[in-house]
Amino acid sequence: MSPARKIYGEMILKEFQTILALEEEAARLYRQLAEDCDDAMASEMLLRIASDETAHVAIAQELVKLAKRWVSP
Repeated sequence: MSPARKIYGEMILKEFQTILALEEEAARLYRQLAEDCDDAMASEMLLRIASDETAHVAIAQELVKLAKRWVSP
């Protein structure tokens, strides 16, 4: 593997790890907001958003796996 590919791979991996952490935090935040909300309709909407964020977590996890394979084939 060329040094440039390794460096860029590590940079991409770091970015995907950051994205994963942000998506996990967003899902947690929306679930917490839904739990704390007194309005049933708003709570339902927040849970739907949390579900979307959870789907984003799964995508980010796959991106991290792919980037790790690129950095360490």
